[in-house]
Amino acid sequence: MILVDDEQLHQAQSDVHKMWRFLEAARRTHSALDYERLAAPYLLQIQQRQQEILEYLSMKSEELAVA
Repeated sequence: MILVDDEQLHQAQSDVHKMWRFLEAARRTHSALDYERLAAPYLLQIQQRQQEILEYLSMKSEELAVA
């Protein structure tokens, strides 16, 4: 997903923060093996969302107008 405005940026940041909080709680309540299995897809999502955030923040305002 390509972020096109600050509202989407803030939503992406919020999504990442929620996943971090979820994983923090899961680390306390799951065994190491269960946590590893549970966390893998969330960690991938976090990486993808962070990449989207970095790409958006790297864009110049002129590029945003075209996107």
